[in-house]
Amino acid sequence: MTESYKKEINEILEILGENLDITENQYNAAVESYEAVGDWLSKEGSFLFPYSPRIIPQGSFMLGTIIKPICEDDDIDIDLVCKLNGKPAHWTQKHLKEAVGDRLKEHSVYKNMLESQDGGQRCWTLEYSDQANYHMDILPSIADKNFTVLLNEAFNNHQQLDTNKLAIRITDKENIFYSIMTETEWWLKSNPFGYAKWFFQRAIYSSKRMFALSESVDPVRPFQKEKMPLQRVVQLLKRHRDIMFSSDEYDSENKPISIIITTLASRAYDKGENIADAYINIVSRLRSYIETKLNPKTGQQERWVSNPVNEAENFADKWALVAQKEEYFYAWLDKLEEDLSAIKYGENKGLHILNESFSAQYGNQVVKRTFAEYGEKNRILREKGNRKMAIGTGLLGSVGKPIPNHNFEGNI
Repeated sequence: MTESYKKEINEILEILGENLDITENQYNAAVESYEAVGDWLSKEGSFLFPYSPRIIPQGSFMLGTIIKPICEDDDIDIDLVCKLNGKPAHWTQKHLKEAVGDRLKEHSVYKNMLESQDGGQRCWTLEYSDQANYHMDILPSIADKNFTVLLNEAFNNHQQLDTNKLAIRITDKENIFYSIMTETEWWLKSNPFGYAKWFFQRAIYSSKRMFALSESVDPVRPFQKEKMPLQRVVQLLKRHRDIMFSSDEYDSENKPISIIITTLASRAYDKGENIADAYINIVSRLRSYIETKLNPKTGQQERWVSNPVNEAENFADKWALVAQKEEYFYAWLDKLEEDLSAIKYGENKGLHILNESFSAQYGNQVVKRTFAEYGEKNRILREKGNRKMAIGTGLLGSVGKPIPNHNFEGNI
């Protein structure tokens, strides 16, 4: 792959990533919505008020890797944590889960937005209007009273730290201690903020691009239009997965899950400073980061994708229970590598072939929009005399045959 071809691929992938991302308006609307929920939960007079409930984004919304659904009329899934500083001594997980739900039900609007009046296994889900096109999964949790201080220290400090300090205790109806144990050490532990710290440490590729990580978990952080290469690659991988498993040939329930994709991509990332290099490198190395380990609970050798902030947790634990999940993941890797080869060795086949290849991988509509924007960008550069065409490929860049500007009066 020549440097000029790689540069063009990089430009196309950058535009594609922007088109896969949610818009600034969608982002701001979601922030405004979950801030309002947080205000209601923490309002003075609420029975939760003494425990300072706070809504904090988690998952792809926090990591900056969220993407639009294939059908843009479908909902965007926004994952949130409702963090309380402590609890009454007699509260079990059940008490906490119901307390958050009961407070939501006291609001005349939120009550009718709840997906279920009983709540899900772990979360309460608020379904917003069709115009908003998103729903929010709110996970009740308990954190140490010093959690906010620890969180700020962790995300304002680019050095290594003990991410265990960022762990929270969550509610889970399937936990055997759900309605029994009041001591939180018996509750299920989760660490989305420790994971986020790890992810951003992997994503930052240059001291020139260091930024305040605290913005990544601040409930009112600004929209991040410019993404780091790892963030963009994760978005591209998730859309590639969504397109492949939208086919009736597959059971979409068993498609590769985002946490495994994000974790493997982060481990495979070699700090490449552009999307093309990062994408090629990550896709080429993804499968090498899937381990085989002895599961001490079953005594069996199993595929293993460890949680980087809890090595004992296997994100791929369901593969041993549902063989199709592992089968689908490796089928996806095969397709991903095949599609990467088509891009790498498509240099002399023309722009229309590249367009067709991208459409099959990422969806017709978003690729059509991407190539239209790419063409418009090149038109502007051509008019300024800064665009050339590579002989044999038709790709536009800074190397090749100069392209004369078009005008309706002829060249003067």
